[in-house]
Amino acid sequence: MAANKQSPEDDTALFTTALNHAWTWYDEYTKRAIQIVNFYIVATTILVTAYASAIKDKHYGFAAAIAITGLVLTALASTAALGELRAAGLAKLPLLKLQVLLAGKIGIKEICMTELQHRGKERLAMVLTVFGAAAALNLSALVYAATN
Repeated sequence: MAANKQSPEDDTALFTTALNHAWTWYDEYTKRAIQIVNFYIVATTILVTAYASAIKDKHYGFAAAIAITGLVLTALASTAALGELRAAGLAKLPLLKLQVLLAGKIGIKEICMTELQHRGKERLAMVLTVFGAAAALNLSALVYAATN
């Protein structure tokens, strides 16, 4: 078989490179999503503290502005996190195929963990629930500040 016609299944270096590429893709985009959520948590903590201080000191206009900022931050963070998770999901099929190939080569079918790891609908529901609850909280904070 010619070098350029060699089956990827027979080329260990090519197989290893493909597996590393797919895993790195998944891992990096997942890490980015986690970093966005971590930034969001820190920023939200700062905003909540500022909001509580503004309400305590009866600066309702400032509190309303903080609540609007929280809504914008929630929209931006959720959009960014979902985009990163969507990009990470692109690695699902290649990882699954490579794991099946690897499982066949080494005789360990349990190595096919990608199907268990990637539950896109559950992840989407979780992200939407968390950011939806945060948006509702920001909206209620805005209503409270605006009506006082």
